[in-house]
Amino acid sequence: MKNKILIILILAIIFPIILNKSIEAKDIGSYTEKEIYNILLIGKDGISQKNSRADTMIILTIDNKNKAIKLTSLARDTLVYIPQKGYDKLNHSFSYGGCDLLLKTINDNFKLNISDYAIVDFKTFVDVINVLGGVEVDIEDREIDGLNKVIDACYGLEIENKGNNIKYITSSGNHLLNGYQALAYCRLRKIDNCFYRDARQRKILESLAYKLSRVSVFKYPQLINILLKYVKVNVSYDKILNLAIISRNLTSYKIKQFEFPVEKFREDGTLEKTSQYIIKWNEKENIKLLHEFIYN
Repeated sequence: MKNKILIILILAIIFPIILNKSIEAKDIGSYTEKEIYNILLIGKDGISQKNSRADTMIILTIDNKNKAIKLTSLARDTLVYIPQKGYDKLNHSFSYGGCDLLLKTINDNFKLNISDYAIVDFKTFVDVINVLGGVEVDIEDREIDGLNKVIDACYGLEIENKGNNIKYITSSGNHLLNGYQALAYCRLRKIDNCFYRDARQRKILESLAYKLSRVSVFKYPQLINILLKYVKVNVSYDKILNLAIISRNLTSYKIKQFEFPVEKFREDGTLEKTSQYIIKWNEKENIKLLHEFIYN
């Protein structure tokens, strides 16, 4: 039982089937949390709360109906309507009003009804990965140079680490990444674009989920201490316990991934008031595919 609770908690830290008949937004309420449970995973940039933005937004879906764990990345530059702020980038809603405004913005624009979230900063991510003994990731040759540049910045998060014992990636292939290297991998973007970065983040989550299913019981106390110290979660312990009970087969679930907005129904754009890069999206088609992925 403890193992299932821990898996759900840790997944909440770090981190389409097209039917003949599409799902309308009004049908969402017919599903119970025992069938399909969604929680928004938020990774905020930096360590300080001041002026932080939502660097990572992933909807974690525990789908007991179809026996799947689903990871939906929400592109941070997606153009949305933010209540009382107007049209802006999705991740800016967090800097305007924290988790509550971000959650409302997501629900209003994407016609969802998510009520729970978990939030983590860079330092927490590093701590959890290190406690777990690292996470395995297959590094592509084209990623090495850019990744090592970001590793420099990530090692500098704490002054005592800056310039000391930096471990770079020197070859492609499967690597056991430590906390700083894993964080750098999640932040790597300049070699391609934000959608590739989102895919890398989901790759870390998938590898982490696999490792958590095999974590030693002796790691529990240290992991739980980190959770209690750093992680902000608006989920009650009773709900987590209930989710653990109904998700007793969680470690055998398939992991599925989705990127929102979908490539076929999005385009690059510029925000008129600031000239910043934004992602415009076809509302009807994207929401239809998003709902089909989460609920079927």
